[in-house]
Amino acid sequence: MSELSKRNSSLIFAGICFGTTGTAQALGPKMASPLAIGSARLMAGAALLYLFHHLGGKGSSRLDRRDLWLGAIGVALYQITFFSAVRSTGVAIGTVTALGSAPALTGVIAYVLTNEKPVKRWFLATTITMIGIIVLTTSHGVALFNFTGFLLAIGAGGSYSIFAVATKRALKNGANITDAMSRIFALAALISAPLIFRGNSDWFETPRGFAMILWLGLIPTALAYIAFAFGLEKVKASTASTLILAEPATATLLAAIVLNESINLRGWLGVGTVIAGLIYLSI
Repeated sequence: MSELSKRNSSLIFAGICFGTTGTAQALGPKMASPLAIGSARLMAGAALLYLFHHLGGKGSSRLDRRDLWLGAIGVALYQITFFSAVRSTGVAIGTVTALGSAPALTGVIAYVLTNEKPVKRWFLATTITMIGIIVLTTSHGVALFNFTGFLLAIGAGGSYSIFAVATKRALKNGANITDAMSRIFALAALISAPLIFRGNSDWFETPRGFAMILWLGLIPTALAYIAFAFGLEKVKASTASTLILAEPATATLLAAIVLNESINLRGWLGVGTVIAGLIYLSI
């Protein structure tokens, strides 16, 4: 397997792990606030990333303070907006909207912050993807369109994009993958720490609550972000955002099979259009 294939496979693996996030939240305690879940996920993920980094026997590396703060703010905002969007719109629509908007937003943010110019096919792929998002989010009729949830999902896509661009720049400047991830998530956990007390906190003591946070911290955070950073190290930020297309596909399938979310023909058409746009760019 070539080096580029390994990087691409790593991004796809990260996408599959990311795709379990919304379902894990939906299967968790209903009393848990989305903001508290996001904060707890960051704390658990940061602790595991720190452990993985030091078990690997690697020390600290160069990480520009600007990239550290941008990455941490992006991650922290993503937790707040994504979990709230999923609670408002459902796992399938929330995840596909958030991640489907990410390639377009990442391309714009990467150009503004690092002057990284997207490839020509990015423009067509972005147009296809945005059409798919519109079809999906209005699949139950314009009257039932959840505008607040839609904005939260777009906010999640933008927050993710800020993290991706800042992380790409940090890795390009010589930062170690696990060191960068552990420090970014530690700062993000600190920023979001007050939110862990939001709402009823009794769910922390339940087996379901503990299992949810353990899963969120280990699979779609620690393992997924190490794999994501490994792929991002050698791939453009705008392109990498499309290579995790496994996330919306995984999330949609889990929502339909595990959670029995209702997805009509128009909804599936929207999902298919989003994935088609992402595949077109990733080829």
